Amino acid sequence: MKGNFCLTQKANGAKENLDSALLLHENLILDTMKKFVLSTLYITIISFGFSQDFKINSSESIVEFNYLSEEAVGTIKGVSGTIHFDINNLSESFFETKVNISSINTSNKTRDKHLNSPDYFHTEKYPYLIFKSESLKMEESEFVLAGNLTIKEISKNEEIRFTYKDNVFEGRCVIYSNDYEIKKQKTREKSKILVKITVPVI
Repeated sequence: MKGNFCLTQKANGAKENLDSALLLHENLILDTMKKFVLSTLYITIISFGFSQDFKINSSESIVEFNYLSEEAVGTIKGVSGTIHFDINNLSESFFETKVNISSINTSNKTRDKHLNSPDYFHTEKYPYLIFKSESLKMEESEFVLAGNLTIKEISKNEEIRFTYKDNVFEGRCVIYSNDYEIKKQKTREKSKILVKITVPVI
């Protein structure tokens, strides 16, 4: 009887070990299948949802700026142009946009008039700020867009870092007024302008 009891214990123990191994194996299979399905779904969404031409919602788009040394904070509204964004092939993406500088608003009408004058942007002669992309890459969680920014017929290579979420492109960059002869400061650093760009698309 004692021998039979020991054999029964061993058999039950072996069965429990086998059941545990089978359960672990099933969980691993389910986890692998889950990851595969999620990965496939993500790739499908990326492939079909992020390779397209976008229509800019100009009425809601805005460029915000902070001219640090002049203590001038303001906005320029109405971005327009062409955006082709292909997340699967960034080299095929391109951005060609412009904004009418005469819409500049710093909450000071006298200053706004002065900014439109030949001393600054001279918008009667040079009405648009124009950007044309040359390359696009991804760094960590954001995209880096390089291209030519043209102000007053002066073109400089600039870099815009942006994200895309919920049909909105949101970017930021730094430019210098000395580079575009908007207003010459004693040093280039004093001519720094922080820029934020928000472009909803349809």
